[in-house]
Amino acid sequence: MINFFTQTHIGKRKINEDSYLVDNQLGLYVVADGVGGLEKGEVASQLACKTVLRAIQSGASLQSAIHLAHQALIDEVKTDEKKKGMATTIVAVLFEDEKYEIAWVGDSRVYLWDGELHLLTRDDSYVEILLESGHISLEDLETHPDRNVISQALGIVRKDIEIHSNKGTIQKDQLLMLCTDGLFGVIKEKGMIKYLQNHQNLEELTNNLVQLAVDQGGSDNITLMSLATSTQEFSSEEVVQPKIYRSFDSQTGTVLGASPTKSNAILADSQETDPELIDQTTFKDMSQDDRTLLDVAATKSIKKLPQASAKIPKLYWLMFAMIILLAVILASLIL
Repeated sequence: MINFFTQTHIGKRKINEDSYLVDNQLGLYVVADGVGGLEKGEVASQLACKTVLRAIQSGASLQSAIHLAHQALIDEVKTDEKKKGMATTIVAVLFEDEKYEIAWVGDSRVYLWDGELHLLTRDDSYVEILLESGHISLEDLETHPDRNVISQALGIVRKDIEIHSNKGTIQKDQLLMLCTDGLFGVIKEKGMIKYLQNHQNLEELTNNLVQLAVDQGGSDNITLMSLATSTQEFSSEEVVQPKIYRSFDSQTGTVLGASPTKSNAILADSQETDPELIDQTTFKDMSQDDRTLLDVAATKSIKKLPQASAKIPKLYWLMFAMIILLAVILASLIL
């Protein structure tokens, strides 16, 4: 049996675009974050959660359920133009006894606590692509100016989505934490570890971490779902170890290690660079100038340079026109 507790907070937003869903009987736990700044972000996250639930109830796999949620959002927009552009991230965990599968699209996360903190998901984000391609270091992730750019979300029709997955077994004294970026983007892993080391129960832990994010600014919606098992013992043959993307030092919260680079899954992500979804407050289809700015940022060049160079051809045309005009005037005077 899985024990759980969930807390969500509106933060400093006017509306809470985060949604979550729990069906303890099915073993299904879902957190979704309507992409900030989009029309009907809260509708998108709610519809995604409900669609995943219905699909799992009908016997679909977790990845198929998320794909159906993606299609449901697209279909909803087709029937209601007012919802055009709505989208959402999603992360879901489905249990079969103590074995679980994680599936996700976007930058909502799952952490594992087993006395140390581990990240079991990899963000669909521009900075992750830059990291994988070697343009930035791990230390740059938290401060990069484009750290809020995500590369895919449910409901966006520009390209096919890639649904990622991970599998493991939840053991005694382990916790899984599903959360939106309103939590981990504010308190960081160091703040999580402090409370994880001293928590008494899931309710206390969840409430304290969400309140900490609120107290430290809480500009975005904040959602955290904490899961643990009531089962006490497992044989080694039964345990499935999940893939760990990053582990964090229990004292400093800094990254101890990451998954092997250039894995097939990560290569697939890097080949589909599409940094057009802006998290937090806005969404826009990026112009070529915007794309150029991001490319320049990736090589740590001056970000305004592409804008200046884009204006040079116009200056040349103006000078050329003035020369022609002067030539005409001189020719008329001579004649």
